[in-house]
Amino acid sequence: MRRSRLWFSQILALFAAAAGGALFNWTGIPIGWVLGSLIAAALWTNATGGPGLSPNIRRLGQLVLGCATASILTPALLGQMANALPAMVLAAIFANGFAFLLARPFARIAGVDRLTAMLSVLPAGLAEMAGLAQDRKARADVVALAHTARVTLIVLTLPALVGAGRQPLVPGDGSAWATLACLTISLGLAWMMSRVGLLNPWIVLPVVVGAVFVLFGIELAALPPFVVIAAQILIGASLGARLPFDSFARMPAVLLAAMFSTLALFTGMLVTVGPLLHWVYDVDMTSLSLALAPGGLAEMLAAAKAVGADVPLVLGFQLLRSLLTNTAAPMIIRAGGRNSDPPIA
Repeated sequence: MRRSRLWFSQILALFAAAAGGALFNWTGIPIGWVLGSLIAAALWTNATGGPGLSPNIRRLGQLVLGCATASILTPALLGQMANALPAMVLAAIFANGFAFLLARPFARIAGVDRLTAMLSVLPAGLAEMAGLAQDRKARADVVALAHTARVTLIVLTLPALVGAGRQPLVPGDGSAWATLACLTISLGLAWMMSRVGLLNPWIVLPVVVGAVFVLFGIELAALPPFVVIAAQILIGASLGARLPFDSFARMPAVLLAAMFSTLALFTGMLVTVGPLLHWVYDVDMTSLSLALAPGGLAEMLAAAKAVGADVPLVLGFQLLRSLLTNTAAPMIIRAGGRNSDPPIA
């Protein structure tokens, strides 16, 4: 009985999210399916006191979105991504460097210890940083709230600010069987890799599998538009359902610190790495902004597809930054996030 109620609650939340996404899309708001579902799911979950959505819902959306991204890959696009690899590495290093510098201001604004602040500002996934906070005896609730606020702020503001870029990349006449094989293989691999803690396997592996297919001369067919829309709804709803309005009310200083650090990190990246991408690699401003934004991988990928940005480039920058941050986080913590400082009053 309890399980039935849980499923019923999640289905209602998804219906509310789909309605919100449809409304936002109808009004022409950028990435309306994601934003509308995010806001509707947040309102529904907070109003009803629901338990949120299963992680598998977000994973399914990520899997489909990753496969949709793989369907636009060609040998030429893979070559462009390889050429931009030095800039991707540089951007990842700069992002972590800026985050290191922002830890102390975050600690002062939020009134938390240095370790909690460091884990709150590093541009990596919420689950990974919150889990690390629990392991290191930092405040996992503050870390989770800060990362949720960071991604939400970027998703709500950036697509509307950058507007539409170039014409979206259209998938070629690939094989529907290859697309189905990509989904099936990626599902199995992602499930196995998630058991060993691989970062974002649900969205990364479909792209990797699709790239391997392309390298062997097999291109993927496009997924039906309604499937991609459904994936965007699942991703938006999953983020919205974990927005705790009561936590925002209880910890306004953390919210303020998260907003400050997000804007400072993004501005710093645009000023330092942005000119290199624009002048050396001839990247348009829309793609450049989404590539450097400290948002979530799935959310930035959905935004890139919606506004016609360079999806493979955005994917490459976001993925490499996430990988480097999660790999280097323990070393960064040892260097500047020791939990020896008391919380600042």
